[in-house]
Amino acid sequence: MFNDVYKQALENIEKFWNRENTGRCALAVYAPLEGKTWYREPSSLEERWLDEEYRYQKYKSDNENMYYGADATPTFFTNFGPGDLAACIGGGFVLRENTVWFDGNPIITDWNNMPDIKFYEDSEMWGHITRVQDRFLRGRDATVSVSDIGGILDIAASLRGTEDLLMDLYDSPEQVKALADKITGIWLDVFDRQVERVGSIGLPYNTWMNIPSSKPWFPLQCDFSAMISPSQFEEFVLPGLIKQVEHMERSIYHLDGPGEIPHLDMLLDIPGLTGIQWVAGTGNAELWEECWFDMYKKIQDKKKNLVLHGGIPGGGGYDAERVIKTLDPTGLTICTGCANQAEADRLIEDVCRWSN
Repeated sequence: MFNDVYKQALENIEKFWNRENTGRCALAVYAPLEGKTWYREPSSLEERWLDEEYRYQKYKSDNENMYYGADATPTFFTNFGPGDLAACIGGGFVLRENTVWFDGNPIITDWNNMPDIKFYEDSEMWGHITRVQDRFLRGRDATVSVSDIGGILDIAASLRGTEDLLMDLYDSPEQVKALADKITGIWLDVFDRQVERVGSIGLPYNTWMNIPSSKPWFPLQCDFSAMISPSQFEEFVLPGLIKQVEHMERSIYHLDGPGEIPHLDMLLDIPGLTGIQWVAGTGNAELWEECWFDMYKKIQDKKKNLVLHGGIPGGGGYDAERVIKTLDPTGLTICTGCANQAEADRLIEDVCRWSN
């Protein structure tokens, strides 16, 4: 049913992945439908995050209330917070209203007395991930994402503490590299386990970025990198990234804010990296502002795909027309939300017009 309903959208997204010029960019537009009743709020944080039946019923309600325009398709994001691998390899986690935190109680306090960093199949977090995925896989009414496993050094920061890990880059560099290498090996194993699970029902693969794909993929990232130099990025981050890219058939790097731009050239030089998603960050110019256009063109000149997730048309500096008329539609995908279906349909018509 899913493949039949969204067949054209999935074909268009595949063309995005393959860098085929279709005359317009890939475009995913979401809007709330009018006159619908939204599902009830959870009774507790535990129900919000850990109750698979609540999450499934809420998703079904949200899905019925949502308009999927152009290349948009529904997916269930197996969301347990960014970097959930930390809680599968010995770390803890704390539930909050809008996210889950993993850095509240670092377990690496002494490099000379290291805990056993390994994948614990019986960990509480892995149990939650698999139970929630299983519930959605039984539904077969949406793609089911790989969970947000996290970035290698971001996971390391959860286990060690961000400030201590920053100092370790100078004081204990070999220990940091050894930890990063160990986490990378576990990361690849857990990625493969989840890919096998979510691909078992024959629907496209997906992630928190919600770009369905006929081949396994993941958004790679290192938020920690905003605090380090390019030389440190090359020494401590790049080796793990290259292993991740080489391990999967498709990958998009989540470039999160101006602090990470100094590392962009190294990312663009990774041969197998499929593309870059740019997130400007709070307080910075909107994605559609001209100050970012040179960076977008640099990404496209390197034959990398470009992903832009933006706000609501008509507000917040949104200017899709300027972006679409400036950039090559090949390998470009724009994901955005509108206030209602009529506004979404107008935007889709405009994008087709601007692309000619």
